[in-house]
Amino acid sequence: MASEKAHTESVRAKEMNKYLFEKARKLYPGRCRGFDDEWENIVKESKKSGWKHKGRTLENVIPLLKPAIEKQIAYRESSKEWCPQWKHFATWINGGWWTEEIPQTNKPKPRRCRICDRTDVRSSVDGKGWLCWRPECKTEYAKL
Repeated sequence: MASEKAHTESVRAKEMNKYLFEKARKLYPGRCRGFDDEWENIVKESKKSGWKHKGRTLENVIPLLKPAIEKQIAYRESSKEWCPQWKHFATWINGGWWTEEIPQTNKPKPRRCRICDRTDVRSSVDGKGWLCWRPECKTEYAKL
């Protein structure tokens, strides 16, 4: 009876891991293969000594994938800096890119002109943004 209950819990845990993995795989913006291929890849990767050495298991890694992807997507969308193309999903997992630290910058965002988006602004306009010194921007703002 006890072993049957343990088996049932094990099956539920495996199904939950597959469900969470599929959610992460569908969210990932880079290239992905089919679910079965990607699942086989992560299971194979989890059996390598590198994962065991770092104390990683499927059960504690899979729940981290989707939040890591969401953070990386948000960073790339908000960053004005160049970002490399997304890796293949298998490469992203095998390389441990889901553990990548997202850079935090404390420097304030530069003030940008509402019209031309340049950063050499001169004055605030009615608390609604900044305007540069260029006459064409002032003319365009007057039309708004």
